[in-house]
Amino acid sequence: MSALAIRVVGVGDAFTSRYYNACFLVEAGATRLLVDAPPALGRALADLGERGGEPIGLGDVDAVLITHLHGDHVGGLEQLLFYRRFVTGKRARLFAAPEVLAGLWDTRLKGGMDTLMHPDGSRASLGLDDYADVSPLGPGRNAIGGLSVEWRPTIHHIPTSALRFSASGRSFGYSADTAFDPSLVEWLSRSDLFFHETNLGVHTPLASLVGLPAEVQGRMRLIHYPDFHDPGASPIPCASEGDRYEL
Repeated sequence: MSALAIRVVGVGDAFTSRYYNACFLVEAGATRLLVDAPPALGRALADLGERGGEPIGLGDVDAVLITHLHGDHVGGLEQLLFYRRFVTGKRARLFAAPEVLAGLWDTRLKGGMDTLMHPDGSRASLGLDDYADVSPLGPGRNAIGGLSVEWRPTIHHIPTSALRFSASGRSFGYSADTAFDPSLVEWLSRSDLFFHETNLGVHTPLASLVGLPAEVQGRMRLIHYPDFHDPGASPIPCASEGDRYEL
């Protein structure tokens, strides 16, 4: 059994009509951590089984880490938290950088989740802590079960966290959404494998990544790419939905 495994749930950007939005499952021993919770999360997880891997349900996800609050990265969190509350009765563990957590409830979840009606017609007012065990990521290494997680800010419209995971001496990184940042690439490239976004606007142009040294590109897989990007002709290998990487 590998020390660290990554399953690719989605690879698409915010505007995709071909893919699920970018998302991973990271596994180390008994720890299973979802990185971001995009729309259609339940279907995206179930489709892992149709791609030859173990099917995953919303009840199988005990922990989730949110990189930032754009809808393509957090639009399925309500679904996950409601499922845990009403179906499994088990609270999820929720992680994010402090700047991300600061706006999560008020700007993304409160409107649909702050009031629940009981069978007798009475109503209860709730907060994020009623749905999940919330832990802000601290500086340096953070322990999440069998995983060690580090983060750093990226260059994006709103607070966004790049991530580096390690377990038993193996590691992988994820850029999350970011403009091209050579210092971030250097930080990520210390990993055995890393995933880097490429897209338009305040994202990373493919041309900037193609200009990196071959040894860096060799450990890189593209994700969050636009629908017009052809993975079969890509100068840098692309992650595909259903891929499983074992380190």
